[in-house]
Amino acid sequence: MPGSTGRMELWRRVALVMAIIIGTFMVFYKAPALVSFTWVDWAQEQKDEIDSPYGIVSSEEKRLHSLPLQDYITEKTGGRVTTLSTEEWKDFVGQVYLASSTQYGQSSYGNRVSKMDKDPYWKPQGFVPVFFRPQEIPLGDWGLIAEDNAIAYLALTDSNQVSYLQVRYHDFLAGANLYHQPPGWLYYPYRTVGGAIILIGLLAYIFLPRRKKEPQDISYPTGRLVAGDIVAIIFLALFYMLPFVINGGAIQAVTNMWIITLIMWFLALSGILIFYYSAWYSSYRIELTPDALYRVTFRGAEPCRFDDIQAVEIVDLHNPKWFRRLFLVLAFASLFSGRSSPQPVGSALLAATASYGGLEIRCRDGRKIYLWFTDQLGNTIIQNFNRVPETLEAAGIPISEQPREIEGFAMFM
Repeated sequence: MPGSTGRMELWRRVALVMAIIIGTFMVFYKAPALVSFTWVDWAQEQKDEIDSPYGIVSSEEKRLHSLPLQDYITEKTGGRVTTLSTEEWKDFVGQVYLASSTQYGQSSYGNRVSKMDKDPYWKPQGFVPVFFRPQEIPLGDWGLIAEDNAIAYLALTDSNQVSYLQVRYHDFLAGANLYHQPPGWLYYPYRTVGGAIILIGLLAYIFLPRRKKEPQDISYPTGRLVAGDIVAIIFLALFYMLPFVINGGAIQAVTNMWIITLIMWFLALSGILIFYYSAWYSSYRIELTPDALYRVTFRGAEPCRFDDIQAVEIVDLHNPKWFRRLFLVLAFASLFSGRSSPQPVGSALLAATASYGGLEIRCRDGRKIYLWFTDQLGNTIIQNFNRVPETLEAAGIPISEQPREIEGFAMFM
């Protein structure tokens, strides 16, 4: 009886697939909403009403400029200003002022400002927004509704001096898009964790113990299998990630343009399918005993006793006719559409001429076991496969030398 079935080959890839799915989602997860605080200098705001770079000032701007300051504030805020308790909010407002006035190193909120506003080659014009999570502040008490671009104003009086803050709600699920993005740890709160999960999955794929291959093993070479895993990673990561990039976030991918997301994720399934068959081929080996042949994969060991074998034939496997015709139709459609690329014609030619060599073992109970040992170019792809016909002939089982053509897909046979 064979030993290990190589089930770890499946679990290595399951770990990597789950890490890619969960980790990528967390990397692109964007905070549903944030709130920005910006210091307001109303005297400067009123002065700027008639400070036009083009020298054109409207009558409305002239009117606002001529108002008493308090009336100007009332006009701009609509009279909706919430007065804060000096004792409770003095320190908060002071720290926001330092951060909003670009004194980042002196403020405990210096890390809540956009990275672009801290760019040494970019000097902000005026005060910059300071970002917080909605749950960190009492929105309801300040009259700020949870809608994109909703605004509230706060006032704090200290030593007869009144300070003002503009509070703005940014709903990213509703499509809010800021030119100066909030700091990454607030905007993408799980990006670091997601990256760590992907790394852990990759390390699990590399270092999880697997069955050591012996020189005499009848199995597929490791190089081909690693190449298959790389293709699977590209397909899965690319098509799974694209909706996040297109929609601007993980949650947005299932709330905005979700039809595109479904299409892309359907294509991403091809990567998972490649991983599955890569695990199957990685765990695949043929074991020979004096009285039986075993085809071993992570699904288990499938025995075929020599006494139960009725006949053994060499077969050539071709793609089904409908599959070949499909590629032929696609090639003609490409030519008639005016495309000059030879790729569709090449694919049709490859689909029509591809042939895989193998042995068909027919058992007395009606089972058929196929052992595919060549690729579409006729190269032997299973190491030490010559041991199989030698063992069968030594057991007195003849092999028909005349190849018989059959149709189908190797992965399903």
